[in-house]
Order: sequence, then C-alpha cells, then structure tokens
Amino acid sequence: MKNNIYIFSNSILSRKNNSFSLYTIPDSEPQHSIDIYESENENVILPADKTELDAKPKNIPAETVEAFYTFGEVRFNTQFFKIASYYKTPVHIFNYYGNYVGSFLPANNDNSGEVQILQYEAYLTYHKRLYIAKVILESAVKNILFNLKTHLYSGSDLEEPINNINSLLEQVHFAETISELLGFEGSIRNTYYSAWPELIKKETDFYKRIKQPPIGIVNSLISFGNSILYGIILSEIYRTRLNPFIGFIHEVGDNKQPLVYDISEIFKPIIVDKVIFRVLNLGMIDEKDFQITNEGYYLKDEPRKKFVQEIEYRLSTVIHHKRLNRKISYRSLIRMECYNLINFLNGKIKTYEPYRAS
Repeated sequence: MKNNIYIFSNSILSRKNNSFSLYTIPDSEPQHSIDIYESENENVILPADKTELDAKPKNIPAETVEAFYTFGEVRFNTQFFKIASYYKTPVHIFNYYGNYVGSFLPANNDNSGEVQILQYEAYLTYHKRLYIAKVILESAVKNILFNLKTHLYSGSDLEEPINNINSLLEQVHFAETISELLGFEGSIRNTYYSAWPELIKKETDFYKRIKQPPIGIVNSLISFGNSILYGIILSEIYRTRLNPFIGFIHEVGDNKQPLVYDISEIFKPIIVDKVIFRVLNLGMIDEKDFQITNEGYYLKDEPRKKFVQEIEYRLSTVIHHKRLNRKISYRSLIRMECYNLINFLNGKIKTYEPYRAS
C-alpha cells in the first residue's frame, strides 16, 4: 500500500537511484521569523518510526509514495521531479500556514482525452450538469445529516437544525439553476455550522464560518483540514484521468479547480469534520496549540502533525459500504467516487449516486 508523505521541516528533496531522498536542513535560513525551527528532530511523517537527525538523508522507495504534501521551505531538484514523473507521484505544496500554493502533477501518457471530452460535454449540457451538481449536493447534505443524527442519538439538542436542513434539502430537489443550488448549499452550511457548539463538547469561540483569515481555533482546523482534503482529492482526480478544472457545482475560472471542490463537498463531513470533532472532544488539540498572527489562527508544528496523522488514520479507516455490500477504506471511497462519475459520463451506469454515509 502506498503512503502520503507530509514534510513540515526545511528540507531538500532529490533522487537516489529509484528512491526519493529527503534531507532535513536544521540550520537553514528562514524567510521570516515564524519559519524558525528550534528542534533538530526530523519533522516529517513517514510510514516508519521517526529517528533523530544524523545528517544523512532518508531514502524512501519511490513505488511506496502516493503523494507528497510539503509545508515550510522545501527545495526540489530536477532529479526529484524526474523520478516523481516516472512514478506519477503528485506533489502538493502548502505554505507554512497550511494554505494551498499549488501542485506538480506529472504528465499522464495514459490520458487519451476521452474522459475529459465527456466531462466537457456534460458541463456544456445544462440539464446534465444540473443533475450531477444536484446529486453531489444531495449526498453532501445527507452526510452532514449523518453527522448531526449521530450526535442527536447521544443527547445533543439538534432537532431544529436537522429539521431546517431537511427542509432545505427538499428545496434542492426542485432547484432549476446552479445558482439556486449554491444558495441552498450556503444556507445548509450555515445551519450546520450553527449546530457545531452542540457537537464540540467544550467551550469554543466558534459561532460561524470565517475563511480568510480563519478566526478562532475551529475555523483554523476547518481551513487546514479542507486544504489537506483538496490535495488528496486532486491526487485521485489526476489518477483517474478526470479534469480538475471542469466541475459541475462550482464555476470554472479564477485558477480554481472546481471538480476538487465538488467532490470535497461529499467527503468534508465524514473525513475532515469527524477528525475535528475527535481532536477537540478528546482534548488532543486545544487553544495552546495555536498561534495568532495577522493572517489568523494557525496550528503550531507538533499539533499540525498530530492533526495530519488523524486525517491519515481516518482515510485508512475501513467501513461497510451498504450499496456494494463490502468493506472499503475512506481513501478508496474517494477514488471510487471518481470512477463512479466517469462510469456515469461514459454511459456505463444510468444514474450517478455519490457516496452517502446513511
């Protein structure tokens, strides 16, 4: 099984034979004070135990890497990109604060363009685009309701937001335009987030979603978690030959990747949100783990690694898929979702049914 590799330290990524070579630079010059690393430990999450830095690079067999996620100051050389291209290994780059910067996606010679043509045709055929957008949003709302109902059974006062969201979901069924769907999506999200104080079993400063900059610890976790999920979904879209720049709910343009945002709507509640509830309710992360800057609230180094490890644990969690009647991990569910969409676009299946947790 391949692993996602997360790198948090100032590092150099290069190549050694058929391996990626990672060298951590403890004494590298930071670009601003927040990038200073006091620890001489190796700041990277790997599938093996971390060891003390001994000035030797760590070699990672290329065939074992699913994708790289880099934070802070990471240097690459051309040999690194050559081997990443050969093994079709995406590299997702984030700044120190966890904001997405961009991705390196190796050229895919297996891509004949047929899937992307079908994707363009579905986007340009309005009734088909509306259908795909609607079922994606319906599944996202069902997964939101799954979260709320799970906590309702534990005694939380959630009947009102559940009823309100169900009412909005009924209106989604009859929407006739993408803009209507986006309006309902915004209202549903606002209602959902308004219920979070009932889901988080501790006092927080969260009262609504604030993105730029993220204000408060909960908004910070949502932004960071969503950024990681976007990278994971982009990797799966790349491997399944879909075009991330052609979506169905979110509009094309502004250098965004609409299909990434579309598919993320399905998985945010059951991956990112579940991890946030877990780390806060179990006291794994709290206020002391954040730094407050002019750019908002951001996780410190060690808590950030802890949060990413919880995301990875969630992705590897195996569940029973009712429709397939078999066990499958959340990571595999994301890739299967991409193939599910492809099979609808090419006519192998007549209806598109995105994943629903309930």
